[in-house]
Amino acid sequence: MKLDEGPWTVEKIRKKIAKHFVWLLIAWWTGGAWVLYFTDAPTLVYTLATFQPGAFEAYLWIGILTFTTYVFAGWMREKLCLHACPWPRIQAALTDEYALNVTYRYDRGEPRMSLKQATALRASGEQVGDCVDCGQCVAVCPTGVDIRKGSQLGCIQCGLCIDACDGIMTKIHRPTRLIGYDTELNVKRRECGQPAVYKPMRARTLIYAVLIVLIGGFMTLTLATRGDMRVSVLHDRNPLTVRLKDGGVRNGYTMRLSNMQSKMRRFTVAIAGVDGATPEIVGVTPDAQGHIVIEVGPDQTRETRLLLAAPDAAGKSGQTPITVTMTDAQSGVAVEARDVFVWP
Repeated sequence: MKLDEGPWTVEKIRKKIAKHFVWLLIAWWTGGAWVLYFTDAPTLVYTLATFQPGAFEAYLWIGILTFTTYVFAGWMREKLCLHACPWPRIQAALTDEYALNVTYRYDRGEPRMSLKQATALRASGEQVGDCVDCGQCVAVCPTGVDIRKGSQLGCIQCGLCIDACDGIMTKIHRPTRLIGYDTELNVKRRECGQPAVYKPMRARTLIYAVLIVLIGGFMTLTLATRGDMRVSVLHDRNPLTVRLKDGGVRNGYTMRLSNMQSKMRRFTVAIAGVDGATPEIVGVTPDAQGHIVIEVGPDQTRETRLLLAAPDAAGKSGQTPITVTMTDAQSGVAVEARDVFVWP
């Protein structure tokens, strides 16, 4: 802060440049890490490092993620939490009057004043609050919330203000937990001389617990029963169909084969649904028996072009369902994907 308020010097410029360079470096590293989640990481790193063609989309998204991370984390910071993050709104919708939130116990902390004033008034028998207005609760808050003003959307319930306040209370020999997990209802009850009421088990908490168990169980079951191979087929958008010079019709597809084992595997691809159709995988030559066999590396996904040509299209129109079957050449396990064959 003192550096920002001071005049522009060589030292200030050097520190500013170094700071923003580090910010950009962290943002670039974060953006690159996000992109690596959506493809084979070692292959993409090699492609990017050697500037091979076909990596434009990766460069573009790394640039976009680097820019957004630099702006959001470097410049907006807590403003992003206050105005863009959906969590405060979700948190407010989930809570009720009995929910335990980070709360300033103003029934004990007010009226606030300096430690010297509080000590003098307390010695004369007057009623004073424990808050000495040190501002540590605000200083440690990641979003700059003053919890003494009540519950606010910017509060992320991290509890750092609780620890900071407890440290001050310990130093001035006052009871801790001037800020603690409590309810607004209990603060008002204590002001009226009534005992605090806590209801940890109520309809809302039971419903949330059941939902968490159901969702967690579904995710666990899905993960435990997922296959180790997958095939997907996407029909070309333009053109949908091509008329061949011999009267036949050809459709094009993008086919993606996934191998989720830690070893290289060979898959046989077969297409059914259109009588007499001849499949062709660009860059793959059928074996001696006419089978299409594709190799996919360990923990990798391979994208290929599938061309399916059908003879004698006379009198046919609309769409015909097709089934693409991928079979593990070693284990015989098969998975399927469905799409359509479009006639002119």
